[in-house]
Order: sequence, then structure tokens, then C-alpha cells
Amino acid sequence: MLGVPKYKVLLKSHDEKWAEEFEKTKQTLINIHGDNVVDIQHVGSTAIKGIVAKPLLDIAIVFKTITNSVFSTMQKNRYEYYGEVITGKHLFILRGEEQDSLHHIHCYEEKNCEQFFDQIKFRDFIRSHSNYAKEYELLKQELYKMYPNDRKKYTEGKQAFFDKIKQLTNENSYE
Repeated sequence: MLGVPKYKVLLKSHDEKWAEEFEKTKQTLINIHGDNVVDIQHVGSTAIKGIVAKPLLDIAIVFKTITNSVFSTMQKNRYEYYGEVITGKHLFILRGEEQDSLHHIHCYEEKNCEQFFDQIKFRDFIRSHSNYAKEYELLKQELYKMYPNDRKKYTEGKQAFFDKIKQLTNENSYE
């Protein structure tokens, strides 16, 4: 995985190796967390064939419970705890050389995983609707031109699109 410099944006063409890296990482996460794992999914743009993406893996994982053991196990495996970024969603980041982000692990507890399902619905909708995939890709490219050195603003710029897709998936009004 190439990775993305801290706080920056970098977009690359889709790479089939991303799916392979996800499978390896998924198996590692299952091995280190065992029976506490409920589900692990490849999310984010690297999970969507045919569109540009930041070359870092986004992985969503649901645990039966998030305990101190989850935090210590992740940290023992080189994942830095970034915080509870929204209520119920904990983020861990695996960094490579020069602090590049390689993996973002979005962690949810089974009893509070609405955001997990939103990520899956978004991914699946974009995968199955090429017109929205193209629209999303064009938005990402435009935001990259505007904010190459500000990942926060780049991410915020995608929120209205996420909200639009969430509304479509909740209404089941797929085109």
C-alpha cells in the first residue's frame, strides 16, 4: 500500500492489489481479536473498482464489545488510536514510513453500529450505480484540486454527496 502523507490528499487510479491487501489485513484482524469480531468490511474508495482513491485502506470492523483489550491489541500491532471521531466510532491508523497513513480502521460496537451499515450501503450503492460512481469520482478530483494539503476540508467537501446517497439508500429509490 502506497499510503498518504499525514493530513494530505493523494488520489490514484484503482489498483486490484487493494482487495488483496484488505483480505490479508482482515485475516490479521480476525487473528488478533478472535471471537470478539462480528464483521469486517472493506469500505472507502479503495473498495470501489473503477474510481480514483486515496491509496490507503479503509476497513470497518464491528466488535461484540469494545474494551481496553481492543485498544491495547490494536496498539501492540502498530495501530495508533486517533480517537472517537463520532459517537460510537473509534478510529485507528496504521502509519508507514514518514507517518504516511496506510490503513484507517473504523471500529464499532455491535450495539451501536448504524454508521457501519451506512458505510456498507454507500459502498454497495456506488458499486452498483456507475453514474453515481462517476459523479463521486469527479467530486473527489475537484476537491483534490482545491485541497491537496487539507484532508479535513477534502473529506468535509464529500459530506453532501454522502448524505444524498444515504437518503437514496434509505428510501430504496435506486435509479
